[in-house]
Amino acid sequence: MKRRGFSLLSALVLLLALTACGASGGADASGSTSAAEDNNAGWTESAAAPSEGGGTVDFAAVRQNAKLILSADLTLETQSFDQAGADIEALAAGAGGYIEASSVSGELGSRYASYTLRVPQGKFETCFAQLGETCHVVSSSRWSEDVTEQYTDIETRLATLQTKHERLVELLGQAAQMEDIISLENALADCEYEIDSLTGEKRRYDNLVDFATITVSLREVQALTAVSGGTGFGAQLMQAAQSGWRGLAGFVRGAVLWAVAAWPLLLVAGVGGGAALRFRRRRKKGAPPDEPKP
Repeated sequence: MKRRGFSLLSALVLLLALTACGASGGADASGSTSAAEDNNAGWTESAAAPSEGGGTVDFAAVRQNAKLILSADLTLETQSFDQAGADIEALAAGAGGYIEASSVSGELGSRYASYTLRVPQGKFETCFAQLGETCHVVSSSRWSEDVTEQYTDIETRLATLQTKHERLVELLGQAAQMEDIISLENALADCEYEIDSLTGEKRRYDNLVDFATITVSLREVQALTAVSGGTGFGAQLMQAAQSGWRGLAGFVRGAVLWAVAAWPLLLVAGVGGGAALRFRRRRKKGAPPDEPKP
């Protein structure tokens, strides 16, 4: 019986040693990916605004054999705030996605909304282009994160842990001494904890890869922000003129709003100024005439 217990403990120690070696080997193998391959796997694009009539680039071939997390940011303006918000939500639902988070703040006429859209990866380019058609685009950017190496490492470690788990269950069924049973149960519990942790991490990567993330910032404005249509002097002059007109309109609007908000102070100041002026006039009329100089 002692010889049998010694044999089980020896098998457990050997199993743990082999598992550690396997996990280390998987990490080394996944870490051997060259930096050039990492750079070529992803893509990044940013622009002040999409050009009119420009086509959408299809990155399906790039991410065919890679695990890519696709993301995008858009800053949009609209003069029909409620309709624009409804269009954004309908767009996400129509693509088979959903609104992960949303918020609205501000007063009527100058409201601000933020949306986080999750759409299927295959609909990413289409949704990105449609959002640009829904509202006036001030700025936009999109990028990808290649997680192929991390994902492969998780799969390798999970396979090793599954083999270890099966072997521990087999040894536990053969154990007879209480000391062996306790050691095997502790090792089995640790193994199951690692499997659950890696499974959750793998599920998180699957969700991020399968559903792209698009963050939209929507502003309600009275006049749309001018977006440069080129780099020439004429385009810059037109943009400067539009910006100046928009600044003047904003100043007048702000002044009117301030006057409306501060009307009690203006009323008191007007009444006090009128009373002071009348007092000075009466005092001036009642003053004796100046004596003539000799």
